Amino acid sequence: MIFVFSDFGVIGPYSGTMRSVVMRNAPDIAICDLMLDAPDRNPRASSYLLAALGREFKPGDVVLAVVDPGVGSTRKGLVVTADGVTYVGPDNGLFEMIIRRAEDVTVRCIDWEPETLSASFHGRDIFGPVAAMVATGQDFASHVLPSDQRYDDAQDWPDALAEVIYIDTYGNLMTGLPAQNSEIKLRIGDRMVTAARTFSDVPLGEPFHYCNSIGLCEIAVNCGRADQVFEAQIGMPVSVQ
Repeated sequence: MIFVFSDFGVIGPYSGTMRSVVMRNAPDIAICDLMLDAPDRNPRASSYLLAALGREFKPGDVVLAVVDPGVGSTRKGLVVTADGVTYVGPDNGLFEMIIRRAEDVTVRCIDWEPETLSASFHGRDIFGPVAAMVATGQDFASHVLPSDQRYDDAQDWPDALAEVIYIDTYGNLMTGLPAQNSEIKLRIGDRMVTAARTFSDVPLGEPFHYCNSIGLCEIAVNCGRADQVFEAQIGMPVSVQ
């Protein structure tokens, strides 16, 4: 399969245009919009989220991941193969957690360019076509990229991020922390939140944290909105007590 992970959203032409390029160049490969509302122009938060979603991928899959605020700059384009799954997208830290947690990794820099290249839409013009080439076994110009030539700042990021990295449609707050034992408490803002197994284990309107479906520590309110209760936004710090 080809999975799409981006911050393009579903409004406007961007997601559909990039997807159409992939489908035209790899018509026999199934394509899945895994996530189109990744943290907006935020490769750092997106890196932890993409790594947590890695449980959805199997060897041979291709992940077209585009969260790219530096599009058109000197940042590189990458093809990262990690434990048999290939990721295509920008060199801005987006793949840092994937690379760091994998046992077998190769990183290549994309040298291929189309005849016509937009300065502002490499998802359509470079990453989409390259993802299709990878999925269909076609060759394209690239070279091995040593680790000391990758995006520098990402290599200083922590292994687990004690921040809110995503707010879902229900107002639940995903953090960049792996779920821990049920004895811990989380501090968010000026409040402490205790653990529960799931929503129905706490009273209506009660906040709690739990191990979500992709293994991250998530803060929620039973039949309520944690984003409103805690006045939360992406990047808000949390701490383990």
